[in-house]
Amino acid sequence: MEENYLNRNRIIIFNIASTIILQGLAFISGPIFSGILGTNNYGVAAVYLTWVQIASTVFSLQAAGTIAVARVNFPMEEQEKYQSSVLSLSTISYGCFSAVTMVIAVIVSRNFNIKLPMVALGLLHGWGLYCVSAINSKFTYEFQAGKNFTLSVVTSVFTIGVSILLIHFYPADRNYWGRIIGQSCVYLCIGLFLFASMLRKGRTIYNREYWKFTLPLSIPTIFHLLAYIVLNQSDKVMLQSMVSNSAAGIYALACTFSAVLNTIYHALNNSWVPFYYEYTRQNQAEEIKLHVRNYIELFTIVSIGFILLAREVFHLYAKDSFWAGTDLIPLFSIGYYFVFLYSFPVNYEFYNKKTKLIAVGTSLAAVSNIVLNYAFIRLWGIIGAVIATGVSHGMQFGFHYICAKRINPVEFPFRIRQFIPGLFAVCTASIFYWFTQDMWIIRWGLGGVLGLYLLMKIVKRREIF
Repeated sequence: MEENYLNRNRIIIFNIASTIILQGLAFISGPIFSGILGTNNYGVAAVYLTWVQIASTVFSLQAAGTIAVARVNFPMEEQEKYQSSVLSLSTISYGCFSAVTMVIAVIVSRNFNIKLPMVALGLLHGWGLYCVSAINSKFTYEFQAGKNFTLSVVTSVFTIGVSILLIHFYPADRNYWGRIIGQSCVYLCIGLFLFASMLRKGRTIYNREYWKFTLPLSIPTIFHLLAYIVLNQSDKVMLQSMVSNSAAGIYALACTFSAVLNTIYHALNNSWVPFYYEYTRQNQAEEIKLHVRNYIELFTIVSIGFILLAREVFHLYAKDSFWAGTDLIPLFSIGYYFVFLYSFPVNYEFYNKKTKLIAVGTSLAAVSNIVLNYAFIRLWGIIGAVIATGVSHGMQFGFHYICAKRINPVEFPFRIRQFIPGLFAVCTASIFYWFTQDMWIIRWGLGGVLGLYLLMKIVKRREIF
């Protein structure tokens, strides 16, 4: 039993560390690259990366996203064959879309200022990015947390290091090429290695049964991810057009800071889902109930602690010209808590292959966010944009909870009463923050007590959750 506890904790810690280190390196490297490149060139590199992420999402068909569900629907001895086949499917799809993209780029470049080498590098970069994310998913759901950690750290460190090195080989007016080439080359090389390794192990390119299983699940996921991009970016664009560039900048930096909480959620979710799927596959309902209770308590206390400590940390992180965004952080935190809650029904939907529902829910949330942004920004300005996003995430949680209950009200292991206390506690912490803005000793003292309480609970149960 002791060995099981230790192994579970080791997997969770490695998975959490993988996500946080990756996000942390990106968080730290932002000021480094913005300082080296300057505003204009940094903007070019940032827009390039946005297009790379879109290409990686759409052109790959997101077939590797089905790796987790395949573990439930195919025997364990077929898993490497399945993974090899779906990665080949993604690569064939990606190659076809890329060829069409290059042809279109060549045609329109005669009339528009399109850099064809940048398009080509972006397409290669996107494929490598997809391969890395696919193997990350494989390692996560196969509980190979050490390999996942190593791959994440190596990829991130080499991307940053090579980019910084190459930037100095270009003149100041074009040094964004160093950042672009550094990223694309590292991801392409690692992607090629991982793809070759997967083909060597699985030895399967085409399998009709696997592809027929994959496509109905993966294609709706594309729309989900694109809608998620709209959901997270529309508020900044609308603030810029309806209020000012300054308002959009203040909002964006407060959002970036608050996204630390979202990063913690993703790290915990990446650790929780493999265990949840395994417990579900083995019909271990009591194990799910036990660990869900611990998981909700863990993230709730982390969220409350983040709210209580955020004000002073944000003032160290941002220049005083951005401090107007300080009081947005509790509202962002409530929105991210809804994202945490919505993951429970969504994980269940994905386990049951209901990816169309996931895409519909995210699309509805994206549309509602645009409508609410228009109304709330006109009423309350920058705060209205945060409220609109939080309400949209709340509606997203409600939609998916109802859908999950309709799939199988008996099998769905989560009840609304499990979520209400945590949500109430986070909202109460946000109100407490506004009444104690100038009483940092009280907030930090309470945060310290909560942290000590959580640590004692973890030590007592010998498990993180």
